[in-house]
Amino acid sequence: MTFNCILYRKILLIFSFFLLLQTVQSQAVKTTINQNDILIGEQIKYQIKINLANSAYRIEIGIPDSIPHFDIIEQNKYDTVDEKGVYTLRQDIIFTSFDSGLWKIPSFPISISLPNKASQKFLSDSFLVKVGYSLADSTGQLRDIKPVIEVFVIDRQWMYIAGSIVALLILLFFIYRYFKNRKRKPASVFNTTLSAFDEAIKGLKHLQDQTVDNSDSLKYFYGSLSDIFKRYYSRKTNKNLMSEATGDILLLLQAHVHSKETLSSAAQALRTGDAVKFAKYIPSDLENTQCVSLIKNVIIQLENKFTS
Repeated sequence: MTFNCILYRKILLIFSFFLLLQTVQSQAVKTTINQNDILIGEQIKYQIKINLANSAYRIEIGIPDSIPHFDIIEQNKYDTVDEKGVYTLRQDIIFTSFDSGLWKIPSFPISISLPNKASQKFLSDSFLVKVGYSLADSTGQLRDIKPVIEVFVIDRQWMYIAGSIVALLILLFFIYRYFKNRKRKPASVFNTTLSAFDEAIKGLKHLQDQTVDNSDSLKYFYGSLSDIFKRYYSRKTNKNLMSEATGDILLLLQAHVHSKETLSSAAQALRTGDAVKFAKYIPSDLENTQCVSLIKNVIIQLENKFTS
């Protein structure tokens, strides 16, 4: 073997040694515990700290779901990178114990690997933890009994009397308002000899016979269509809904109509009228006929609902 070959081998061995040393140093695993002598129910902070050369490493810490004599309260994992580029991963585990005695927190397996490379196995440190009760007072000293504290009693009888008088006055006021408004109750604005259903069907039939040939007649057509429906719905619910907007009418309908198709039909017809009134939309004759038919079907569905 030549001198050059021997020299190259020595250089390669030295380089491999330093590379292995750097890898071992860059994968330092450190385990700490904040205390190993606790009272029952007191918490222990257990931390696993791993320093790596970069964040490309895959780390798995085998923490079991349960540990004899200990309860896991919380697990937190976070990582940081310092100014030198060292990647540090920390796993914080909060333990407690309700069993008195000397117990062992076991080692946890740690696997560190790079993509497409064999993993390296480590073990975290194990710790003995003493769990005990708080010490009893052994001084035997006698302690003075605290003196009796006088209790100041507030006489609230007058407050109850005043509250009762105020409540009675409020009740009398509402009774007075009730009878006063009852005498002045206005006559219904929907007085008619026809039923709400017959009146609506008659109005739709009359409206369908109207001629719609210009923008004015179109606005009158859809205004009348909306009024017929609102008048019918007002009479059935005993509320004056003539000035309500389309959105408010549709919200009220949801309480009486459980069919999405029926609700959609009412929305289509009423919103077409809004588009004619506010956006100068000009629907076709077929749309006009369809809107009348949609309102008629909605009224029939409501009538069946109210009379069932």
